[in-house]
Amino acid sequence: MGTGSDHGIARAVDARSLLVDSAISHCEKLRRVLELETWIRDAHDCQFLARAVERWQAEREELIAELELSD
Repeated sequence: MGTGSDHGIARAVDARSLLVDSAISHCEKLRRVLELETWIRDAHDCQFLARAVERWQAEREELIAELELSD
């Protein structure tokens, strides 16, 4: 025997779950941006890693765009 409030509770739980998933995704992207920045900074003077640095910079820019952050 369900009630209208059961559906309301289910919707609220779903909304909170989506919010938590979104926050986790956001944090993971921010962590990755910081990781990439460290790698880029540390490898900046290493010619051997030049191509990797280019890929890391492109990935960093893409993540920043997804997060709607500016430099």
